[in-house]
Amino acid sequence: MRRELNILLLFSLCGTGPSAAERLELQLLTALPVQGLDNAQPSGLCWVDGTLYTVSDHHDHTICRIELLDDHARLRPFITFNAPWSGAWVRGLDFEGLAFRNESFFILSESTYRVLRVHETGGDLAWVTPSVEEAGKGIGLFKEKNARLEGLALLGGGRVVLAAERAPRGLIDVVVDTEGEALISPMVCAETDLVIEPPREADFSDLFFDGESLYALTRNADAIVRITFDESGLEELDVWSFGHVTNSAEYLYEDMTYGKAEGLTMDDEHVYVILDNNGLARVNDASDTRPLLFVFARP
Repeated sequence: MRRELNILLLFSLCGTGPSAAERLELQLLTALPVQGLDNAQPSGLCWVDGTLYTVSDHHDHTICRIELLDDHARLRPFITFNAPWSGAWVRGLDFEGLAFRNESFFILSESTYRVLRVHETGGDLAWVTPSVEEAGKGIGLFKEKNARLEGLALLGGGRVVLAAERAPRGLIDVVVDTEGEALISPMVCAETDLVIEPPREADFSDLFFDGESLYALTRNADAIVRITFDESGLEELDVWSFGHVTNSAEYLYEDMTYGKAEGLTMDDEHVYVILDNNGLARVNDASDTRPLLFVFARP
């Protein structure tokens, strides 16, 4: 049986400092309505060998491939699976993030506070991290029912970074060694220099690591931020804004009290952001309740 050694490094409140960082607006290349999966609520993105993949937080058994067509993006089930026992009784796994490495997908389950590995063939399923619930709550994360985990990034060497969404937001660094022992290091990241209008608050809704830099999707600021962090805190670096797109009349949803961007990934030339609109219609077309996938030019 896997041994789990949960050592908590209680970091201080994250400091920030993006005031000198480059701030720019992303250039929109295309915006595609997402269809092909009933009640799709996209909650993660990854790019693998020229293809986009996603998961939906209302679909516990499916990883979807995304086909980019001229006038829409179509979700097609790619892997269907049954996750092994997670160690917790939950109504649903509530997938909220997706990454890929070494022929396997890694999916974050918000309800179990764990990461599931699924081989690209659909086999070799295993929970590869212990629950981080106790560690996060120990420093003040996860105070609200719908404010738990919202994204993951694989940093190599058995290291996974998880994003705690909000109230307050945070990062949880998990390092799993070859014997299955886990070092869990959570931190609160409540402070930010990003402009966020109430009732919105500082948040993380996804993470992406390109092999060199770590990026955070901050949907309530309609932005992507390059970040670094260690035991001394968080630093917010380059800020890429897309609010000029999500808040434009063409793409505005009926209720924009909070941001809707939930999935982030990139390739060498593009930035991909997918929205979870929770079934809401767009302002300019009350009959269109499809999510949207934005493709931006990568700076």
